[in-house]
Amino acid sequence: MFLVIHLVWAATALGLFRIVRRDIAIWLVLLGGWLALPPADYAAAGHPEVLPYWIIGSALPSDIWLSKAWTAPAIATMCSLLCDRARWQALRLKLADTPLLLFCVWPSAQALLIPQADPGGLASTAYLAGVWGLPWLIAKLYLRTGDDAKRFAGTLALLSLALLPIAITEGMTEWRLHTALLGPHPFAYDGTDRYVGYRPQALFEHGNQYGIWCAGAALAAYWRLRVAISGKPRAGWSAAAIILLVMTLASQSAGALLLLFAGYAMLTLRGTFGLMRSLFPVLAAAMLLLGALHISGTVPLRDLAEKTSGGKMARDMFRAAGRQSLPWRIGQDLKTLPIIQDRLVIGHARWDWFRGAGTRPWGMPLLLLGQFGLVGLLGLMAALGCAFYGQLRRAVHDEDVPARLYVVLLLLLTADALLNSFLFYPALLLTGTCANRYRVALAVSPSDDAN
Repeated sequence: MFLVIHLVWAATALGLFRIVRRDIAIWLVLLGGWLALPPADYAAAGHPEVLPYWIIGSALPSDIWLSKAWTAPAIATMCSLLCDRARWQALRLKLADTPLLLFCVWPSAQALLIPQADPGGLASTAYLAGVWGLPWLIAKLYLRTGDDAKRFAGTLALLSLALLPIAITEGMTEWRLHTALLGPHPFAYDGTDRYVGYRPQALFEHGNQYGIWCAGAALAAYWRLRVAISGKPRAGWSAAAIILLVMTLASQSAGALLLLFAGYAMLTLRGTFGLMRSLFPVLAAAMLLLGALHISGTVPLRDLAEKTSGGKMARDMFRAAGRQSLPWRIGQDLKTLPIIQDRLVIGHARWDWFRGAGTRPWGMPLLLLGQFGLVGLLGLMAALGCAFYGQLRRAVHDEDVPARLYVVLLLLLTADALLNSFLFYPALLLTGTCANRYRVALAVSPSDDAN
């Protein structure tokens, strides 16, 4: 069934590229694939009542190869190559693109040092190229102007409104779309019960991913509202932004809500991007220092939590608020740190490097660190940091340039990834915008003009 659905989607995608403007079709195919395709081939994932900690999420290679994290970009890229070849002739690589290229290639070099790599080096490189590299290339070609950004943001917001019927049904009942179509989801029971009703999951890898997707789509709709001129367009984008805001609230995902309101504040309040640019070096250095202390075990977090009055008070506060997820996740990190430290620099070159601990880290940085080491982690951090700071510099100079949306979505991605390995995939595109210049006009294929 998984393969059949993808074949049908590929045929539909080709049809869309034939009848819709290429610079709109690319977002319908890519964002629509990330949104509506089955998350992964979970045929042998285990019983959903047992927390499958070994499923690490589709952003990194593992034993689950078929996932929409790479099939959606692959289908979109294939259609673009077949139907929009003139655009690819404009592709130019810049120095700022180097970190992501190195990140994707590193597993092949790593496998020379660790022959028992699982998956193999070339296989892991191909997987990372599909998940991270193809969105990067698509963004370099299709996110070149302010109008491109409007099409991207508008499509993300409008497609996400299709989740509304599912949000209502899954939020009020225990019925699940994934179960009805494909069988039980491996995370069907993880964090589903909320304060009121249930958290929807739709066809995402996890309920957390559903929540962060709704938050990102709401921010895209709000930015689209801000750049709309007047009249009916503003009314339509206002309605979309409000609906997506309500959907995010209904997901009852605390992290997604915090990031959503932080994004709203950044897009609304004057001076936030200038302040962020000024503080960026200090904040970046502080994060690197805290990360190094956490990984090295220099700060005894477990002792602080269990043996100090402040730690006990914090635990009691989380317990009273019904938010024990954060302390639990930090606890899982601590259990895996000794394994990470064994091969800190080059990593273990195995997707299941954490098996000996009987658990895994739930955040992307430590998962990546255990598999690909500091070399892989720093490569990805450099790619994200280059894109973030490059867009932040542009965001300071104009009130509603695309850079402001890109900064907010990159912040949404990275902040959420600290505690979750199920990522907001649309933001992966933004690594490809770092070297783009909005003032450079892109030669549009004749078919775009005709449509």
